[in-house]
Amino acid sequence: MTRYARIDDYITQIKDILRGKSNQKAADLRKLIYKSRKILNRHSGKQYSVDQAVEKLLHPGWIKSVARFNPDEWQDIADRMYIRARKILGNVQKPEIILYPSFQRFNGRVYEVDRTPYIAASPDFPHTTGKNLQVLMAHEYAHFARWRKTGIPSENVPIYACIFEEGWATWMSIKLLPEYTLTHLFMSNLHKSIHMPDPKGGYLRWCKKHLKSIASEAAKSLNSKDHKALGRFFQCQRFGNDNTPIRTGYYLGYRMIDMLAGQMPARKLMLEKPTRRKVSGWLDQLLDQP
Repeated sequence: MTRYARIDDYITQIKDILRGKSNQKAADLRKLIYKSRKILNRHSGKQYSVDQAVEKLLHPGWIKSVARFNPDEWQDIADRMYIRARKILGNVQKPEIILYPSFQRFNGRVYEVDRTPYIAASPDFPHTTGKNLQVLMAHEYAHFARWRKTGIPSENVPIYACIFEEGWATWMSIKLLPEYTLTHLFMSNLHKSIHMPDPKGGYLRWCKKHLKSIASEAAKSLNSKDHKALGRFFQCQRFGNDNTPIRTGYYLGYRMIDMLAGQMPARKLMLEKPTRRKVSGWLDQLLDQP
């Protein structure tokens, strides 16, 4: 089978050191992590030094967290996403992926190394296998394919940009995995496991019922870069007595992109550059729909 995705797999290298017979495992790990410290800094947000990362890798719990990691599974899924994306988007970049420990900070994202975007993923994050891995890869590849053409946005973007970018990735992941349910594609099946609000009737039913209030609240913060606003709409965070579902911005963005996909081809939509004015107008248009 032809391989399309290029994967820099640090997880297997680390596991080989930990399972090996060397009595200098700490030194071997330090050499590997020091050599890849640029990735460590991007992956951890400079939260861990080389020595701190090595200490975490030597903890018995870390190797247990990657017990189900299978590099062939990652390769097969990435190749499949690329093949499917080509049929929808035409000429897109083959996946380039970095597999590196995040110590359960995140499961996947796209970031730059030496000014080049990569899909960065963390196999040591819980539930990063099987269907959940396919959903993760579809979503992050949608970002990657777009940003390889448009350039990757700043990591500190306002709400309006997040609505578009996460809406695009969610919409595209649905196109890449049409055989999956929306519950899986929005990862709302995992909300209970991370102790986040899980409304009666489910995330999707709640979001559909409250679409106008979600859009109204987002409209008040379109230019905001405040961490609470971003946390409320796009991250797994809740503040105070807020018991509304998490990541409602993904649903709002998906509905907006789904509307726009009826007005322009996916290949053109992929290249669209959102502005506050555009997103505000699109949200108004969305709410005016019957």
